Amino acid sequence: MKVITFFNNKGGVGKTTTIINLASYLSFYKDKKVLVVDLDPQSNSTQAILPEEIWLEFYDPTNENTRKTIYDYFRDMEEGDANFNNIPIPVKEEQNKFGISLIPGHPKLSIIDDTMSKSWSETLSGDKGAIRKLNWLNQLKKENMGFDYILIDVGPSLGALNRSALLNSDYFLTPMASDIFSLLGISNIGDWIDRWMKLYEGAIKTFIGKFGEEESKKFFERYLINTDVNKSTRYIGYSIQQYSKRKFKSGERPTQAYENVIKAFHAEIEKALGKFVKKGILSDDLKLGDVPYVYSIIPLSQTSNTPIFKLLYADGVRGNQTSSVENYKKYLDTIAENFIKNTEE
Repeated sequence: MKVITFFNNKGGVGKTTTIINLASYLSFYKDKKVLVVDLDPQSNSTQAILPEEIWLEFYDPTNENTRKTIYDYFRDMEEGDANFNNIPIPVKEEQNKFGISLIPGHPKLSIIDDTMSKSWSETLSGDKGAIRKLNWLNQLKKENMGFDYILIDVGPSLGALNRSALLNSDYFLTPMASDIFSLLGISNIGDWIDRWMKLYEGAIKTFIGKFGEEESKKFFERYLINTDVNKSTRYIGYSIQQYSKRKFKSGERPTQAYENVIKAFHAEIEKALGKFVKKGILSDDLKLGDVPYVYSIIPLSQTSNTPIFKLLYADGVRGNQTSSVENYKKYLDTIAENFIKNTEE
């Protein structure tokens, strides 16, 4: 089982659309058992997968017995406890059209980000409870080993909660938009990861110095503490959201400004994230694939809570939208194949 976080500190790159459709495609066409964890306070993955008519089952403020979300897993931490609540997966694969399991998101994750921020500070001084909180993902992994993949959708923040998710993710990938701001954001990601990794390594040394090697070893093993960040958070590649090409009488033409940005992606990614690339992945294998421009059918996917590649006439598909669905499926298969290859041992 592998945990992969989808992260970019720029919004609007098609991250959520990519993660939920890739997860679904892996389930339906690659025979993979997939859990999606919505760790974004905006909860866009949750809204795309679950029909609006059942949202109140999870978020009704007047009901104390709502169905569980990711916030319930962190609830004790918010109240000061170091425990991460491992509760049954709230949404099973047979309960949605995407064919995947889901831990729904919650807007209160922004509060948990504050809790994690405090824990990062306290970890630097060797606090036991704080370092346990930062390693919450290892507890989730232990209780859900039956999945082939756990895919984590995080927001664009460079905050503490995202740090804690990446800390114990086996891999991460970066969905990209074909614009200059995605290009500029790559260097931010590399510098940010490098800084907090060094801080965490220092915190582990401080902890051992404070409690001794023998006691520290027992503690680390008991609470599943990551003691070597160089074995986790390995980079496996990127996808590129295509842009809408200009249409002329002679057909569609690429826009040179966009094409120039796309050409610069690979070199910039190697420069900024090269040190984190998973061992064995070649430079040419970092690009997982392109995501076609299909904004005319994304609303149909959202309103029907159906994967893009499974949209039908009954979902509102008309005319040339049928070819858009098939085209999306073709591109997604390429991404899925490369994703599987890059996550294999």
